[in-house]
Amino acid sequence: MKLLKNLLLSAVTVIVLLILIELALHLANFPATPKAGWRWDESPYRAVINKDDHQVNQLGLRGRTIHYADDDYVIALVGDSQVEAGTQAADQLPEIKLERALRSMWGTEHVKVFSIASAGWGQDQQLLALQDYFQKFRANAVVVWTTPVNDYWENTFIDRSVTEEAGKLKPTFAIAGTQLKTMMPPRFEFKLRNLMALALSPKVKDQKISIEQVYLNRWVRGLPSKQRAASDPKNCPTTEVKESELIEAFVQGQRAYTLLVEEDVDNGRSHFTPFLQHLSPREEYAVQISHRLFEELQNVSKSHGANFHIYHPYRDDLDAAFREIKCVKNTKHNTYFAYDGSDWLRFLKNSSLAPTLLSPQVNSDHALNVSKGDWHFGDEGNTLAMQALAQLLPKPSTLSK
Repeated sequence: MKLLKNLLLSAVTVIVLLILIELALHLANFPATPKAGWRWDESPYRAVINKDDHQVNQLGLRGRTIHYADDDYVIALVGDSQVEAGTQAADQLPEIKLERALRSMWGTEHVKVFSIASAGWGQDQQLLALQDYFQKFRANAVVVWTTPVNDYWENTFIDRSVTEEAGKLKPTFAIAGTQLKTMMPPRFEFKLRNLMALALSPKVKDQKISIEQVYLNRWVRGLPSKQRAASDPKNCPTTEVKESELIEAFVQGQRAYTLLVEEDVDNGRSHFTPFLQHLSPREEYAVQISHRLFEELQNVSKSHGANFHIYHPYRDDLDAAFREIKCVKNTKHNTYFAYDGSDWLRFLKNSSLAPTLLSPQVNSDHALNVSKGDWHFGDEGNTLAMQALAQLLPKPSTLSK
């Protein structure tokens, strides 16, 4: 009996000690809780020419001040680096180009377009930012400019990176039944658990792992399996194109090639998820969580009286170049993956979100990207894309008078 009492006393003492340590670590914020998310001040796609550009709207996002009259038709243009346009001058943003195109087409000055976007955002950060927007402002229409080669894998992970090394952490959701559950930032975290993970994890390149890596490793363990049917290299084209030279190679006439990449395709952290021919359960989850986030964006828009659209322009350069990728080769691991880039919108077209899609063809006899290795639209591409979008947006009856 005495032994049992001693054991019980020891257990209680240890538990109390652990609680006190946990409380002390929380008071000291050690290890420090990492920031989740970013805006224009920390944009990863901010060109040198814009290093001194601090023009942001009331949400801290790149764009003009949000201001409109009672009789203005207001459009919220939601997206990522395509909308933020970090390589373009402040007076050439897509929000301005779309507004000009609509004013000209509709014959009225009573149109305002505002950006809700930042580079590297998936629908997770877009959803939170749109909710913030509607707390103070209104919109008659919400247009989400989707970037399919980014969105699916971005929405799957707790950070943004195309390697096994963690990038910046960001707001992240998971599916709980039919609802979205906020997973990052956490409502509560065990500091002692994080401290032990930092102390006991093996070094990477002779350096201690970061707290972001601790979060990512824990997150990945909870994701569906990355296993998929293997692709035989013998079935892949012998013609190889480097990822950084994709558009240029296509414009020069290359067709039906194997694309050489260093991205973490094996784990579903790449621009090729979920468009491989053989999907893993993890990539199937990427489609599921992304579409659920789109649905919530639609729900938020409609609950505030706004029409909802998902926009993606089919490009003669980038989209067409991806259609010629037959295999993707991860040069770090010498692994091959059969690829199907025939239509980036095929999953959305087969979902309940299909009626919201606006997907015009943007035609040009030359590449529209910013520069070699950068797939984003340059100024001309943005102009054409916003003109094409303006053609598809219905003129509201309130502006017909």
